[in-house]
Amino acid sequence: MVVMDVSMPKMNGIEATRIIVAELPGVRVVGLSMHEDEEIAASMREAGAVSFVTKGGASEAAISAIHSARFGGTKP
Repeated sequence: MVVMDVSMPKMNGIEATRIIVAELPGVRVVGLSMHEDEEIAASMREAGAVSFVTKGGASEAAISAIHSARFGGTKP
């Protein structure tokens, strides 16, 4: 399981997620961003993330997304 930040210096999290999911299909990725942008969320899901949460959101949402990803679901 990977918690992937969208904004990274050398490769963005969307591309990194795409590569990880393609090369390691058993790995589940939860997207994380400071941007509350549905287009970014959709891009992360399209790349293979099972969930997407924002850094400004409730910590319970992030915890729930991580638990769901860990136990195979896409929603709490």
